[in-house]
Amino acid sequence: MAQGRTPGAYGARLSPAQRAAERELRERVREEIRRLGLGPDDAERIFALIYDEVDAYQRRAATTNLTPLEDQEATARRLYDALLGMGPLQPLMDDPEVEEIEVNAPNRIFVRLSDQTQLRVSELSFDSDEEVTGLVKRLVGPVGGRFDESAAILDAVLRDGSRLNAVMPPVAIDYTLVTIRKFLLKTYSLEQLVNNSTLPVSAAHFLEATVQAGVNILISGQTGSGKTTVLNALASSIDPMSERVVTVEDIPELALTLPNCARMQVRTRNLEGTGQVTIRELVRNALRMRPTRIVVGEVRGGEALDMLQAMSTGHDGSLTTVHASSPREALDRLVTMAMMAEERPPREALVEMVASTIELVLQLGIEPRTGRRRLTHIFELASLADGRLAGNDLWKLTSDGEVAWSGIPPRCLEKMALRGIAYNLPSSPEVWREYA
Repeated sequence: MAQGRTPGAYGARLSPAQRAAERELRERVREEIRRLGLGPDDAERIFALIYDEVDAYQRRAATTNLTPLEDQEATARRLYDALLGMGPLQPLMDDPEVEEIEVNAPNRIFVRLSDQTQLRVSELSFDSDEEVTGLVKRLVGPVGGRFDESAAILDAVLRDGSRLNAVMPPVAIDYTLVTIRKFLLKTYSLEQLVNNSTLPVSAAHFLEATVQAGVNILISGQTGSGKTTVLNALASSIDPMSERVVTVEDIPELALTLPNCARMQVRTRNLEGTGQVTIRELVRNALRMRPTRIVVGEVRGGEALDMLQAMSTGHDGSLTTVHASSPREALDRLVTMAMMAEERPPREALVEMVASTIELVLQLGIEPRTGRRRLTHIFELASLADGRLAGNDLWKLTSDGEVAWSGIPPRCLEKMALRGIAYNLPSSPEVWREYA
């Protein structure tokens, strides 16, 4: 856990008397904040007010039968987090190793670490379900969210970019359910992905050449398989001096360091039900911004049609991701999502459009035993066969569990040659070594 924020020290093991003392202090400070008209921008004054109240409580405890506070500093931190931060979840939000937080009940909090698939039980807890609900309402208020009996299911993006989902009783049967997927902004390169065994060096060299040659790439994988991480790494190979890249995201997770990069993100409806901006609207707008490439964080619906049209109208080298468990499933899903567009294009036309635009599909997976995220396939579309998309696995898992070149020459070598991109096919068998 982050320094100074260990669960035990934070208060999971507080006695009932200590918890009662903190509840009293919290209400006193909250009332004083209301009286003084303080808000989030007055953090320093609020923190000073908290310390004054804690000191005053300790003085009263010394002369009365009040339970003295065991740790004034920790108490002050907890009060501040309860009033302006994430409450008992703040240590988990501060911990860079925690990727996901799941609250199933006030005293049942689970965490998922960034390098593991297994859940771990946290020692932290809330006092009551009302405290959980109150925290959610406070967090989503500034971003236009609503959480009550008339809006019992909430999906919101917090100010730091983290995704919050909450479900309130009676839709949630027992207690308020909260899931927070933290926004962990990490810049990855292909070199880093090789060094952490996400992909082999030969695949990294090949992907670097394909990005520079303007190959259209679809990244596929399950939730948490590292699609956005790989998307970031691929984009790091784009020529920073000659390209204009426009990015479209639901949640701002891309960390592109390109000088001519324009970033956009969706906007949800406000409390009045207006102001929504969808991914589809952003993709359409991106076409008016004279990009050389368009990068869409993830396609989930009708925007797939706009993305395919962008790829087919001169925006070579565009990148996007989709949730699927295999390359062929990813292509089928892309067709299905494009059919969800208002224009309702026929499936046959969309299959032909996918065949002529998507060139590579990267499939990512998670090893069940270790939780390691890794590349499992590089699939290249080759043709249409009887109305179905056909292609070849250029890189795939071998019998010994490693990812290796299949020996099939990629069709995109011609595109590399036309762009003047120097690339040599790997030798066989695959050799793992440091990225060079």
